[in-house]
Amino acid sequence: MPEKEILTSLGWLLVGLLAGSVHVAALWVNVQFLMTPSRRPVAIAMLLGRFLLLGGLLYLAARSGTASFLWATCGVLVARPLVLRIMKARIGPGVRIGEEGPLR
Repeated sequence: MPEKEILTSLGWLLVGLLAGSVHVAALWVNVQFLMTPSRRPVAIAMLLGRFLLLGGLLYLAARSGTASFLWATCGVLVARPLVLRIMKARIGPGVRIGEEGPLR
């Protein structure tokens, strides 16, 4: 029985990591769409979709139990800094994160 609980917890952690990674990685595309005036409606729909999918996943985890919800949430929280670090390395050193600039 403990093996089943460990595998279930690990599964929810991996689901949370995957969902958090997709959620944060899609943020880059979302920002690019927001900067283009003709694609702003698509960006708003994408933003709502990202939050609804992540919220739906966390809702399913919560319906599965408290431990499942906590493990999935931990996965989402761990994925954010990892994905941002990877994205910063891919974008290059010329882009400063946290600096404000004009939106066109």
